[in-house]
Amino acid sequence: MTSCGRGIWRWMANALVATTAAVGGLAAAEDWVQLKFDAGHSGDVPQRRVTTPLGLIGAVPLTDSVLAAPVVSGPRVYVLDAAGVLSSIDVETCSVAWRFASPPGVDNCNNVSAPAIAGQFVHFGTSAGQYYVLDKETGAVVRQIACGEPIFSAPVVSAGRVYFATLGARVYALQPDGSVCWVWDFVVSELGFTGDRWSGQAWRQHRAGKVTRFDQFLCSRNMAATDRMLVIPAGGTVVWLEDVGDRAARRAVDITGFAVEPRSPTPTLAMSVSPQGTVYRQWHWLDNQGQVDRLDLREGQVQRDVVRGTETSTRGGLLSFASVSIRGQDVYRTRPEQGWGLCRHAPAAPAPAVLAGCPSIAAPILLQQTAVYGDLHGRLHVVPLTGGATWSYQTPFGKCISAPAAICDGRIYFGCEDGYLYILGPDGRAAPPTQDLGLAAIRHPLEGEWADARFDRFTSFHDWSNTNADRQGLQPPLKLSWVRRFEGTAKHFSTFGGGRMYTHTAEGQVLAVEAASGRLLWRVYYPGVHICYTAPLYYRERLLVPQAGLTRCRLRCLDAATGALQWEAPFSGSPSWNRQAPPIVQDRLVFYCFGTGRYDPEAPREPGTKPMKWLFGHQNNARFPAHHRPLLRAFDLADGRTVWERDFSAYGAGGDESGLCLLDGTLYYTCFFGHSPARRGAPAARGITAAITPATGTIRWLTTDYSMNGGCAISAADGRLYLGGYNPVDGTEHRYVWCLDARDGSLIWRSDPLLGAIQVVTVGSDWLFAHAQYQNGYLLDKKTGRILATLTEGYRCTRFTLSEPYLIGSNMDLFDLTRPADIRLVASGPRVDASECIGGVVSNGRLFYTAHGAGVQLSLCGRTAADAAVAPPCPNH
Repeated sequence: MTSCGRGIWRWMANALVATTAAVGGLAAAEDWVQLKFDAGHSGDVPQRRVTTPLGLIGAVPLTDSVLAAPVVSGPRVYVLDAAGVLSSIDVETCSVAWRFASPPGVDNCNNVSAPAIAGQFVHFGTSAGQYYVLDKETGAVVRQIACGEPIFSAPVVSAGRVYFATLGARVYALQPDGSVCWVWDFVVSELGFTGDRWSGQAWRQHRAGKVTRFDQFLCSRNMAATDRMLVIPAGGTVVWLEDVGDRAARRAVDITGFAVEPRSPTPTLAMSVSPQGTVYRQWHWLDNQGQVDRLDLREGQVQRDVVRGTETSTRGGLLSFASVSIRGQDVYRTRPEQGWGLCRHAPAAPAPAVLAGCPSIAAPILLQQTAVYGDLHGRLHVVPLTGGATWSYQTPFGKCISAPAAICDGRIYFGCEDGYLYILGPDGRAAPPTQDLGLAAIRHPLEGEWADARFDRFTSFHDWSNTNADRQGLQPPLKLSWVRRFEGTAKHFSTFGGGRMYTHTAEGQVLAVEAASGRLLWRVYYPGVHICYTAPLYYRERLLVPQAGLTRCRLRCLDAATGALQWEAPFSGSPSWNRQAPPIVQDRLVFYCFGTGRYDPEAPREPGTKPMKWLFGHQNNARFPAHHRPLLRAFDLADGRTVWERDFSAYGAGGDESGLCLLDGTLYYTCFFGHSPARRGAPAARGITAAITPATGTIRWLTTDYSMNGGCAISAADGRLYLGGYNPVDGTEHRYVWCLDARDGSLIWRSDPLLGAIQVVTVGSDWLFAHAQYQNGYLLDKKTGRILATLTEGYRCTRFTLSEPYLIGSNMDLFDLTRPADIRLVASGPRVDASECIGGVVSNGRLFYTAHGAGVQLSLCGRTAADAAVAPPCPNH
């Protein structure tokens, strides 16, 4: 046995890191030339095996997180890190043979396009839109293709050619040396759009209005192939392309329909293809609704079936975000849900077989007798396929493993978000690395006139008063600054602070990325979170995140710079969309409101009634069970202990339809008890609104005459409170916005009748905005509540925001409200999500958008931001 010992490497970040290894003397004889082994990404490699226990052969430090799978060819392993640096590493010595760094920049982060080997060449694409073909022995550039838009999909090597797709759904066919054989464009060929696909103004002009769900085109997940039949996931469409030599021939198109809305394109979250050509596609619509479809192309027609046990909804398990692996008719699937980490779905089985419980967003690899996968807590698992104990390796820093492994000659190669490439083998005796590579440090700080913390959108609705409005000089045309992929769904806005953007996924992940570039800084995951629709709150380098599940709810305080847990405190109630806003902080106290309700089948209930659904609707809530007590709790910011608590059950039952805001040092609480509540057989108050002293919890005033009416946060400005909601009030079929005097809770005005006022009543400089789901929005006179204009027809439960003079909707829809009598839609798109749940937000002079169901986030900047010396300037893709 030889040993490569310990090496000290000085990397791009000017940090000293160590490599440790103890390696057998034989170079690799087996190759692993592309993602998940084959062109279809089936992940099935039955001729290979590993013998456990394994030891660490080497841990090689890279320049950033590893989000892409490694490949192996001869004596080298090739790995692309998130910064776009490709490293060629000798598997015998663990030394870096060569390294190629694609040009750094705010648009060259979060690289997920796994490299591929074609003969003497290594191929990979970057998020900066450059595709490289390198000599695999020397790292010399053989060919560079400027694609003009990001590349997320991994190259596919099949039938003597190499194929890749850009994020904009342009498909390239190449010779192994990078010579271009043909290019096929989904947007031109299928959507008939020849303008700038990244321009909202061009799409608005093309559609003469807003973009539709049929305009989705992003190829954000991996394409696949069998022989020369390519399968492309473009937006909500799957396209079969045949390479016929000098061109692509379109053979079929499938648009997966949702049961409620037939042929409604649903975004692809993952896809793989069996050796027989069967396509397995994980899709998602909204609110956890999705499944893995089995698609077969037969005589030009697509036949569809569902993989049993993969169906998810508000009633089932959680979605999967990794491509399935396939052996025969059996499907192996990971998902980010504790107790269901890796499952086998067999056609004849009545239910999925759980093989391992550790939650994951990385696809499994199927070996002769075992499956190999990494989990969200940095553990690599070798799982017996037919029963027995799982063997696991814990990486030292506990960071997520988000890409699949490669396995050659009994060794496992995998990257980790801690920035190391790990090599495990039967003879491994190396010590694990001890040096944190400092990847959570910001490399691209915000700059320019809007970079100051005063312009951070630190909470869901912009500020402590939930005005949901700002004025930061945003001016179209907007240009794409960065775009990234993430493995999760979101229902509320991302928030900002300290130069970072924070996102809480409905499945329990909390992500921090650089606001200037989208570069992943850290990711943490907590089990037990169930379709939780809450946003993080940023406050002085702390992040407060309410994470709710069906059996366990915790308010967690994290270090905003690293994600490290500071403290957690219990609360209770539903994890659903009723949680309109995160906590509020004042004078070292954290305030959060909730109810004591339970929603499981064993929850106590009144005789003759059914258990209340945890995802209850806002639209028609008659009452809440009597055991639901509305609570407001103050926690110590330092350690999470309870300082004071107020129980409002003397006035009614509920608590999960409530809200808080802070105005001029006073805390305002509102809670809805239902449109027809009863106490002791008699009608009762429909809700309450109260003014509270933050330091002590003392109630200054309380009214049962007015409250929000379901699904709407309380907002405030200039001594006034604004209350809206879904439910009809005052014994009518109408909904209203109430304006109260913050001094005593008295009514100042009631608006004209509305169809609804959901999410929040937005407080602009000269008017208010309220939105009615499926109907339209309203501009209201701030002095009287009179309707000034109607707009935004046909939107769903969209959370609009206001960055004056622009109202921002889903998919970057931009309404110019400069003249209420002449409201204009000035930009729409690109359409990146089928859902319309979340609108765009502005923070630090830039527009950001987190898709609800498509697993992408992006940032755009306008003329003002670009002219404000933001370095580097926004690229024009």
